[in-house]
Amino acid sequence: MKHTVTFILGLHNHQPVGNFEHVIEEAYERAYLPFLEVLEEYPHIPFALHNSGILWDWFASRHPEYVELLDKMVARGQVELMSGGYYEPILTVIPERDRQGQLAMMRRHLEARSGRPPRGCWLTERIWDPHLPRTLANAGLEYVVVDDSHFRSTGFRPGEMRGYFRTEEDGAYVNVFPIDKKLRYLIPFHDPAETIEYLRGVAEENGGGTVVLADDGEKFGLWTGTHDLCYGQGRLRRFCDALTGAGDWLRLSTFERVLDDEPPAGIVYLPTASYSEMMEWALSLPAQKLQREARRVLDDHGGFGETADLVRGGFWRNFLVKYEESNWMHKRMLEVSGMLAAHREQTGEDDAWREAAGHLYQAQCNCAYWHGLFGGLYLPHLRSAVFTHIIGAEKTIETAARAGNDLPAVRVADIDGDGVEEVCVATPAMKIVMKRRGAALREFDLREPAFNLTDTLTRREEIYHARLADLGAGGPADGAVSIHDVLTAKETGLEKIIAYDRFPRHSLLDRFIDADATLADYARAACDERGNFVSAVWDLDVDESGDLPLLRFVRDGLVETADGARNVRIEKRVSPLGPTGLEARWTLRAAGGGLRCRFAVESVFSFLAGDAPDRYVEIPGREIEDRRLASTGEERDVAEAALVDEWLGLRARFCFEPTALFWRYPIETVSNSDAGFERVYQGTAIVPVFDLDLADGEEASFRIEVRVEKTSRPGEGRG
Repeated sequence: MKHTVTFILGLHNHQPVGNFEHVIEEAYERAYLPFLEVLEEYPHIPFALHNSGILWDWFASRHPEYVELLDKMVARGQVELMSGGYYEPILTVIPERDRQGQLAMMRRHLEARSGRPPRGCWLTERIWDPHLPRTLANAGLEYVVVDDSHFRSTGFRPGEMRGYFRTEEDGAYVNVFPIDKKLRYLIPFHDPAETIEYLRGVAEENGGGTVVLADDGEKFGLWTGTHDLCYGQGRLRRFCDALTGAGDWLRLSTFERVLDDEPPAGIVYLPTASYSEMMEWALSLPAQKLQREARRVLDDHGGFGETADLVRGGFWRNFLVKYEESNWMHKRMLEVSGMLAAHREQTGEDDAWREAAGHLYQAQCNCAYWHGLFGGLYLPHLRSAVFTHIIGAEKTIETAARAGNDLPAVRVADIDGDGVEEVCVATPAMKIVMKRRGAALREFDLREPAFNLTDTLTRREEIYHARLADLGAGGPADGAVSIHDVLTAKETGLEKIIAYDRFPRHSLLDRFIDADATLADYARAACDERGNFVSAVWDLDVDESGDLPLLRFVRDGLVETADGARNVRIEKRVSPLGPTGLEARWTLRAAGGGLRCRFAVESVFSFLAGDAPDRYVEIPGREIEDRRLASTGEERDVAEAALVDEWLGLRARFCFEPTALFWRYPIETVSNSDAGFERVYQGTAIVPVFDLDLADGEEASFRIEVRVEKTSRPGEGRG
């Protein structure tokens, strides 16, 4: 054989900010540590490794033996450490100042580990933007690793991607290595002999070159069946043996060695892209269906090879359109980033800025901002972690700015970028954000603990829901499979709990429903909405003349009844109450005839665990047969109810005046995980229902009070 193939092995290890301790521990025991232990036995197999900063911190505090072993392998020249944003942000959607801050933070860490700065980086979710070369070059980085799908989208064929390429933005250059998709699907799921045969074919058919496998480290032990495959059956060792025994036609190297030893293969300019699955997930549901049909037509026709090259998906920012919750988190994060920038301009990088920056960078961890194969945005604990750090950063900067002034601060601004303002009321103990669109409570934050009480998720149709009826319950599939091929469910009947909301799941929403509407219909979003208030933009007046600000929302709308449409005016007044509460008062007046229907005020509060025994519903003076937060129930003539979380040490108390028919039900979604489809508790809907029977011109008034109080110490009562 005349030609030589250079093979680069790269691994990326990451866990989300806010992930459960036992999940990270399992990944460590089943994938991260055993992989390193096996490769330690093969000092002549070099590889590149990227650990996210979340994992670097976790290893240092929980398993320093891992760090010691890795330091040893770095010192002997076997491991090249790759950089990246410290807390694994998607670089393209955070401000340049934060990109540089995250990259500098990782640079300092890796330089302390190896004694020299990193030369290249792992790109989060391989999300590329044509402007990234300037960011990376300004951070002192020489190369980045992306998917070969990025190259294919510009017309490259497989044989033309055997090496690395140069690209630039305004004269700022960076080198780009394409990852070989075929190798991602071969390793570790196929016998090592197939991988060697594939590499041999590259040498024979394409004249050699450089081939890269850079992929998630979790596939070497954590993905379904791969721990037994890699370590029980010894496939990883056999793979290492195959590499070392391949002969002189196969050269094992790292990215930086190739940069030093070989010239670039050429120049390339890549469009916005990620791996093909990510680009499909980012599409809206109708667009996903059309894309799949287009691919099916091409596949049936034959002769088109990789149809993903011809029928491409969207790009990552579409998630901010597809999911309102993702956009809200993102814009809140940008808002806080702006606060830090203003603070630094005024005071420099003082202690407050450094503390807040630590929170901000963690809030930029990508995992909770999107949804694809796994939970991501659908996982409440990941979203909650983002909000915890947003609130932590905000509190730190605002505390420094207040200088002892404890008066509520009011600000009107378009936070989410939809062209309609929100109004924020912040005190030292809490923050509430009301939207003019729907006069809705969009966010209710506590400062201590740093927690968003109204963080929930709208129930939406997802393209994978169509597959649920064909699945049976069970554990993970037998054998080792790619996460893209897992098809099972954790319980039967998941298709029966699926419901799709008509409106975003905000709080204090004003709903008009039929007088005979039932809780069952309401909970599954099967009630007709008779009013036009939920999606409308309300007039807003902010009165700061009193001790506490008063937000006055007014809307003249219509309510459809069996006797025709009625003109209805709602005046809704919202103000902070006590240290951590709010009061809302409604005045309704009908015109054009009588109004007979039900008026429901819909809210969702979430304490993360719907079935935990230390999180439950209370109604004073009443015994509740099933008081789980994930329970459904109806009680008449209720003046007060509460949601209690003994783990956080909080009680959210709701008072109704007059007494109301009280509905509660869980907001549950169905999404995928590495163990199959599962239900996920997103929060508890709190819905006081009031009967309306108004004559023409008559008014009705209602009042709801929400107080959040400290209860038992955090952790007490945990079952």
